[in-house]
Amino acid sequence: MMVGPGDLTGDGRGALLSRDSGGTLWLHPGDGALVTKFGARIKVGTGWNGYDALVGAGDYSGDGRADLLARDTSGRLFLFKGTGTATAPFAAREQVGSGFGQYDLLFVPGDIDGDSKGDLLARLPDGDVYRYSSTGKVGTATFATRVKFGAGWNIYKNII
Repeated sequence: MMVGPGDLTGDGRGALLSRDSGGTLWLHPGDGALVTKFGARIKVGTGWNGYDALVGAGDYSGDGRADLLARDTSGRLFLFKGTGTATAPFAAREQVGSGFGQYDLLFVPGDIDGDSKGDLLARLPDGDVYRYSSTGKVGTATFATRVKFGAGWNIYKNII
């Protein structure tokens, strides 16, 4: 599994996260070259195989740093606030929702509603998609009440 949540190192360059089959999460910092390459990978931690979805494309906590969202197998949604430090890119997880197990796909296209905060989209197996707008707060109020965003999205196998 791989996700590109943005600048996780505080250097203004995008980074990539990857999770190996053993559940270790790795940070691959971007080097900013015209033909982008990634620097040496940095071990973030182990135990990340407890999450069936890792997504991120922006700041969900309102502090100006890229964050990561993770859904565990019981459907709880956690926020890992970005620290801007490569050796410890995330603060301790904070639960920001529950009931997300009903969705077969979570995806984050960035700021959809134009408020400069990253938003979350979630698809039900029947193809209905809901938008969760970020509030910039942390905790149970991280996302506003879901709003139906569209229907018929179950014809797509993957959305990236």
